[in-house]
Amino acid sequence: MKRIKFDIFSELWISQRFLRAGKKEKIISITALISIVGIAIGVMVLIVVISVMSGFDRFLEDKMVGTNAHLSLEFYNGAKNSAGVIDKLKTFPYIGGASPFIDGQAMVKAGKSIFGVQVRGIDPKLQTETSKINEYLKSGSYELAGNEVALGGELALRLGLEVGGTLSLISPVTLVKTDFYVKGIFNSGMYLYDSSLVLTSIQGAQDFYKMPGAVSGIAVKVQDIYKVENIKEKLYRELTGFGPYQVRTWIDANKNFLEALKLEKIVMFIVVTMTTVVAAFGIVSTLIMSVMSRIKDIGILRSVGAKTKSILQIFIFQGMAIGITGIFLGLTAGISLALSLDKVVDIISKIIGRSLIPKDIYYFDRIPVNINISDVTLIVISALVITLAASIYPAYYASRIIPSEAVRHE
Repeated sequence: MKRIKFDIFSELWISQRFLRAGKKEKIISITALISIVGIAIGVMVLIVVISVMSGFDRFLEDKMVGTNAHLSLEFYNGAKNSAGVIDKLKTFPYIGGASPFIDGQAMVKAGKSIFGVQVRGIDPKLQTETSKINEYLKSGSYELAGNEVALGGELALRLGLEVGGTLSLISPVTLVKTDFYVKGIFNSGMYLYDSSLVLTSIQGAQDFYKMPGAVSGIAVKVQDIYKVENIKEKLYRELTGFGPYQVRTWIDANKNFLEALKLEKIVMFIVVTMTTVVAAFGIVSTLIMSVMSRIKDIGILRSVGAKTKSILQIFIFQGMAIGITGIFLGLTAGISLALSLDKVVDIISKIIGRSLIPKDIYYFDRIPVNINISDVTLIVISALVITLAASIYPAYYASRIIPSEAVRHE
């Protein structure tokens, strides 16, 4: 019998022929279709879930750097020459803005309870260069002078205060109660800040904490918030002669929270990936049935020159064809659904007769979605690896079939 030389193209062609249903193999095609649908659903769900989680991460990060600076210089003994520090910072090309601040704690009494709040003295005009507080103003204004303050909306609600009200704070330095007048109320969208942050003028904070002519530090805005660690190192090298200080980035200030978000995303990725793993068992069963129904064909291929490697690759290609089809469909459906998620939410809201995402609770009325190329790539690669792993055993079993036993089996 004439021996035939097999190459990758002939192996691909044979693998696709084996996938086509004959009269006796319709069940194989049905199983293959179920496997494709399962993998497509797994990939689609994974893309939507990770895109929404990435969107929430970006949303929260935006709120973090919107209320606070990208990084801050905190002087151990206070800074007397804040204007000189700011002028020096603005000579660096990677700095987008700078403003002085005073940070401290204070006690406030609400009824029979006493709790702590964060008091931050700011320069309202310069503060707009380093944060987005103007975007968060709900009522009143930030034109703070003397003993005037702006409160977070949650804190104002807890204290029953509105613009024009009076807030009494106890300084930890003097233990003396000082009355402040509410000039504005803001909502940043972060409960942590809205429930505990009190903004006042630099002069008001200096009087409150007995820091005449000094500030706690300098808030800094940078061009790229994800390069703050590199900029932090540059500042330590290039900003000298202004006394001892430390640089804290927005990542340092929210490290535990950001680590929790990262862990949650990893756990969710693993959990949802199990959907694809379950679907991969369908590939295993499809290939095993294909091998059992094609034993005679495998024997013929072996007898005309197909090597063990060729038989192995034929069935791996068959499994990969199922997986790649499912991944492509899941990728298309996942990206489409993620991009149109707001429309889906609107439809559900109309059906149930109320908003699915109440703005007064979540501070947004649209689901934040961020389709990250690296996340999508990781999802596709993971699905391909799972598909390949599911194809190996049936393909290996087929490659071990001996031609004489295959003919005898028939």
